[in-house]
Amino acid sequence: MSATAIPYDGFAEYWARGDWSKYVTELHPSKSDQQTLAILEQPAGDFPDPGFEEFHLQLILNGNFNADVAFGDQRFSNALMPGSIVLAPPNTDTDYRLSKHHRFASLAINKKALERFCAQSDTEAPSDFGVLHSQSFFDPVIETLMIQMLEYASGEHPVSDLFVDTATNAVLASLFCKSLHITENQKSFPLEHNDLQRVAALVEDRLEEGITIADLASVTSLSDWHFARSFKAAMGSSPHQYVLKRRIVRAKELLSYSDLPLAEVAAASGFSSQSHMSDVFRQKVGTTPGKYRKNTTA
Repeated sequence: MSATAIPYDGFAEYWARGDWSKYVTELHPSKSDQQTLAILEQPAGDFPDPGFEEFHLQLILNGNFNADVAFGDQRFSNALMPGSIVLAPPNTDTDYRLSKHHRFASLAINKKALERFCAQSDTEAPSDFGVLHSQSFFDPVIETLMIQMLEYASGEHPVSDLFVDTATNAVLASLFCKSLHITENQKSFPLEHNDLQRVAALVEDRLEEGITIADLASVTSLSDWHFARSFKAAMGSSPHQYVLKRRIVRAKELLSYSDLPLAEVAAASGFSSQSHMSDVFRQKVGTTPGKYRKNTTA
């Protein structure tokens, strides 16, 4: 299925009024008109997007599924999981065939933001980011920035707008570096996408339990030691930090969308106690679980 000409100027209008607006749960156009952030709940199926003058990053937040992706004449198939990033090129109709329901964050970066970045960094703007369009990839820096951008985007303070604009520059810088080094780095990744998908599924299924390196390595063909090294090379973080990050994501969802007491949120997210969850939240999120719930449900 191919995208057809649609009378919208960009993703901000398209997500607000286009065919897929019914899947949008959050939409944050920037006041500087340089980027648009959104969160979408997308079911399985075929989804064509029109080719706007924007780079379009999609970060998988929840769900493990298979995706057949076509950017113009270029196609790839990948198993996607939380943390996977897909980068669609500008001015190119895209087609996505998705096997399961999932939740993802989107960041559309327009031509104005790219030109500003290139002027500030004295860098020539690329026609695209080459190899980054040929597969999904992981980048913990971009993942963290996008999540923080979403948290700040709903704020009314001018500093919130400044953070989002500055973070967009950091995302572009990371993409530039990634496009230069991803081919060389991938040669050292013995873990296939199917291995990573099995690991991610095991983590989500057993998040409330204790999960060891041996448990994670058991769904691959690697020893515990080789698995730990290969996982960090592929994901940009250790298995322990990945599991911890997924516990934080689970806790945030329960705090925002349930009335469970904090102790039950901690147990359901795999923390050893409510105090353990509070300690991790202060360190990683910068606030307590109670304050996070108050701020997100106000």
